[in-house]
Amino acid sequence: MASRNGYEPSHPPKDLIDTHAHLNHPKLLGQLDDILVRARSAGISNVIVVGYDIATSETAVQLAEAYENVWAAVGVHPHDAKHVTNEYLTTLRMLAKSNKVVAVGETGLDFYRDLSPRQVQKEAFERQLDLADELDLPAIVHCRDAQEAVLSILERRDQKGIVWHCFDGNAEQAMRATAAGVTLGIGGRLTYRSAGQLREVTTQLPLDSIVLETDCPYLTPEPMRGNDNEPAYLAVIAEYLATERCVENEEVERITSLAARSIFSLIGTQGF
Repeated sequence: MASRNGYEPSHPPKDLIDTHAHLNHPKLLGQLDDILVRARSAGISNVIVVGYDIATSETAVQLAEAYENVWAAVGVHPHDAKHVTNEYLTTLRMLAKSNKVVAVGETGLDFYRDLSPRQVQKEAFERQLDLADELDLPAIVHCRDAQEAVLSILERRDQKGIVWHCFDGNAEQAMRATAAGVTLGIGGRLTYRSAGQLREVTTQLPLDSIVLETDCPYLTPEPMRGNDNEPAYLAVIAEYLATERCVENEEVERITSLAARSIFSLIGTQGF
């Protein structure tokens, strides 16, 4: 498999699952067919398209229903928490009736930008966790500069089926999260020179507490930074994680994909 810039992994995978992609982003929508062809060539078997407001959640469902092995998550990002009303939640509940919706999210807390008041973020977060519980779906959690606040909510609720997207906490926080049954989403940041703490976390945790993600078009891994991220680059992240853990690429692929299939009920799905 060769990507747009000629990168070729040493051991091409066959069944990697991108658990967090924004193919609903305007940067990627116009080239979706080509992106999915490259994903297939890279050994990506399934992609979850994650909503971050009502419009992108609707688009995520539309894409999931149009493409086999593309799935949707519906939710409202903490930036837009101030807009979460009963009507918003009703719309998410209706969207989740599609059998291609596999999660609620992304929801959570973002104390870095504070685009919604913090208490409002917490309320919207808990309401979406309630919705996930009601619908018997996992939830995808966004957290930035709010690790302790997120942990306090997740530990109190003891809610199963939580994926902490783009985890960037320390080892102690990672241990607390996984003890509460949370699975950590690991992506392109792992390859950055500045990500020493994250590398420490990913080498200490059991591999089955990790799922892989791109967060495309953001967080492009090395050595492709400068390009928009896309699902095909998940192979790079998987290979890097295998190197850090001193295990075979196939072990990372098998265990992280098994975890993703279990959390998002993708058991038995085939590739594109």
